[in-house]
Amino acid sequence: MEPRAGCPVLNAKAGRRSAFRGSLKSAYYIARHIPDRVLHRRRHEKLKRRLSQQPRPRAILVVCYGNVCRSPYLQAVLQRALPDLAIRSAGFAGSDRSVPEISVTLSAKRGLDLSSHRSRPLTLTALSRADLVIVMDSQQQHQLRRLYPSQRGLIIIAGDLDPRFESSRGIVDPWNRSSEVFEASFNRLDRCAATLVRILRRMDKPNRSSPAKVLTGPQVNVSHTPVAELPQLHAPTRSDTRQTS
Repeated sequence: MEPRAGCPVLNAKAGRRSAFRGSLKSAYYIARHIPDRVLHRRRHEKLKRRLSQQPRPRAILVVCYGNVCRSPYLQAVLQRALPDLAIRSAGFAGSDRSVPEISVTLSAKRGLDLSSHRSRPLTLTALSRADLVIVMDSQQQHQLRRLYPSQRGLIIIAGDLDPRFESSRGIVDPWNRSSEVFEASFNRLDRCAATLVRILRRMDKPNRSSPAKVLTGPQVNVSHTPVAELPQLHAPTRSDTRQTS
């Protein structure tokens, strides 16, 4: 006699299959990021050396997918620690969106006010005015390096600033996720910011009379066109970003 749906035998089998699929998914995720884990210390030290050897930036642009979770938070942390610099943020998708309420609440506990932030689209003008660009994962870095190949060294991944390696190289996108995920992402961004701040505070301040160093990308007459709408650069999907974050 075949067991009927809803019986303990079928429920047990379904539970085992679900657990097995979950285990396979976790194993794949861990294996997928093994190279990044192995390379993290080397990348971290190399980036610190390179930033220490470059001119101290005057304008920093922080970029994430939608400019509502990760980049506004990192912008606020850096601006508080480095008030003499111009810190801006932007995203690949959307505009004029507010920060999620959970993000506002958690940021307020850390002494940061994100209640008035509204998302801004990434434009060529914003890129050209920055002399250091911080992105959240390797896919975003690749996209921007395609647009500005001559400025590859100025576009860095935030996770490479983190002295610790967590589950991946990229900063996890907490959008529509639990407060624990927001906390974990913000904690990691705090460590990334601390590394950058230490480096910049040790550097001599630039000569105020000299012009700021800016990115010199391709001459395109679309200064205020969102980068995501340009034919040579496509915004990564949020699902792609989560996979690489």
